[in-house]
Amino acid sequence: MRKYKTGYCKIIFLPLFLLFAGIKGYAQNPSCSAASQFYSKDSVNVTTFGASTVAGVGGFSFQGYLQQDIEVCYPGKVVTVTTNGVAGETTTQGLSRYPAAIAGRTGFVLILMGADDALALTKKQMKISETEANMKYYIETALKNNLIPIIGTVQFFNDQNNQSFKTTNLYVRQINTIYKNLAAQYKVYIADINQALGRDFSLYQDYVHPNDAGYRLIAYVWFDAINKAIEDKLLLIGLNQNYPNPASNFTTIGFSLSEAGKVQINLYSMTGKLVKNIFNAYQNAGYQQVNVSLAGLIPGIYIYTMRVGGQQLSKKLIVIK
Repeated sequence: MRKYKTGYCKIIFLPLFLLFAGIKGYAQNPSCSAASQFYSKDSVNVTTFGASTVAGVGGFSFQGYLQQDIEVCYPGKVVTVTTNGVAGETTTQGLSRYPAAIAGRTGFVLILMGADDALALTKKQMKISETEANMKYYIETALKNNLIPIIGTVQFFNDQNNQSFKTTNLYVRQINTIYKNLAAQYKVYIADINQALGRDFSLYQDYVHPNDAGYRLIAYVWFDAINKAIEDKLLLIGLNQNYPNPASNFTTIGFSLSEAGKVQINLYSMTGKLVKNIFNAYQNAGYQQVNVSLAGLIPGIYIYTMRVGGQQLSKKLIVIK
């Protein structure tokens, strides 16, 4: 038996983007998290804060796509996505309007700023330490307001015919390194927009702003980061149907915990006889998966149960040859 679990990974970049990068025809619907059915809230509230990429450029933006993605995977939940972007702002210039942008909000705050810092750094108009101090403020203020901050890395500038932008991109790399270090320090989340877009400038409409396909991809990056935060922090106790089902050699069972606790998963025959102890250990809150060997089991219908915190949940498992 091997156990898989979603560890506290802060840099969010799933293989999905390897499929989408550079492709102009994106899928209409996202891949939904297996844990989405255990989300503990009745709404998903997202505040987006930043500069021009957040504000939207050329009639394009990511917020509408992001809202659609959330609504597809969290049906029945009230979804709100607000836009708080001002083109041309550095992280310093955004400080004064940040408190009002998050006032009274719950849920997530997505912060995407730093491209204009990179330009200012290139022109020697600010210092990199200022960018770091500003992002600390954004993170700390979000946490004080009981929000879950997700920091977006800054995309590259198209430096193919611009020597100055080559220098700017050196600062982009430094800024993104700082953001990732701060995410690890504060135990918050990174949406790695820079890695997703890479240097595929066919996803741009100008020297730095995404086109419609680029914004679609950015929405996926944010969406996966939000899913990861939900899996870590906002799940009910739940037990997933194993997959595949029916199964022959191996199957996978997923479960979620709202808080840390001891988890026992056992497999029983239809007559109630214990057939197999699948899992018995303490686990942290979040979504986990267990890969289960079915070797030696007679084909038929079985029941697997999960006991945790005084609760018991059960599902049927079908074994075939």
